[in-house]
Amino acid sequence: MINIGIVGSGFIVPIFIEAVKNVGGYHIRGIMARRENVLSELKEKYSIDYYTLDYKEMFNDPQIDAIYLGVPNSDHYFYAKEALLAGKHVIVEKPFCHKYKFAKEIVQLAKEKNLIVYEAITNQSLPNYQKIKELLPDIGDIKLLDLNFSQYSSRYDKFKSGITLPAFDYKKAGGSLMDLGVYNIHFVVGLFGKPDKVHYFANIEKGVDTSGVLIMSYPTFEAVCISAKDCKAPLHVLIQGDKAYIQSTESSSQLNTVIYKPNKEEGVEYRLNTEDGYFYEFDEFKRLFKNKDLKTAQKLNEHTLIVNEILEKALATAGIVFED
Repeated sequence: MINIGIVGSGFIVPIFIEAVKNVGGYHIRGIMARRENVLSELKEKYSIDYYTLDYKEMFNDPQIDAIYLGVPNSDHYFYAKEALLAGKHVIVEKPFCHKYKFAKEIVQLAKEKNLIVYEAITNQSLPNYQKIKELLPDIGDIKLLDLNFSQYSSRYDKFKSGITLPAFDYKKAGGSLMDLGVYNIHFVVGLFGKPDKVHYFANIEKGVDTSGVLIMSYPTFEAVCISAKDCKAPLHVLIQGDKAYIQSTESSSQLNTVIYKPNKEEGVEYRLNTEDGYFYEFDEFKRLFKNKDLKTAQKLNEHTLIVNEILEKALATAGIVFED
């Protein structure tokens, strides 16, 4: 059993709790946030042992094995560092850190402490994503990648009316690339590694990107990655080779249906994700924890660092640089 302490009380927290309940082998020991009324409701609804307004109380709880961070992006570094220093494994919601230098520090600290730090990102553990990796050599020379994760946000209406929530708050390291575009980056990097260069063409309002087009340049092809929170479009992923293409008509975060279509043959459809997308990422953390698999965890961290570096460099090309 993995005893978890949760930091945060936003919309992602119930999703996490339901996901680990589905996985099994998790127990929510404690939860910490600033809004006591919300904490009390979450404690009762999900039978959490206790809540607290003081993170140190929870981080010093000897019964807690790992801390889950479901807080604004700008707070990931602080709480991850404090948790590792307290001897806890850490699950960090995507995106890992709002600054690349902080990401490197957290990864190094986890390594020194022989602890697991894990970025919660859906697509890397999905069975259909593994199938894409398997199919990739069969599509020939890669020519183009086209990904679109556009999802009109109800928070955008509030943002336009003057109410700024963390997802659109520059000071909280919000924005479309950090929230949705990060899935596209993980998808591409997991298949092709670090690009030669990146450039982000962003629509910016009040200092934050509400949508944009990220170009990831590789030696022989370009990956065009669209993310948007201020408009809506059909979701899709498309990898085009000179022998076949691989397609999903869903976002890069879910990939419930994947189609492999050779140029001169009938296509094949794969539906290998038998659980909700969140299931697989937390099932993987359970495996890492149970097996004390630091080697794999550190390999995953290398991938996370590449993504974090791309996020920072891409945003900088659009004139967005988050404060420490």
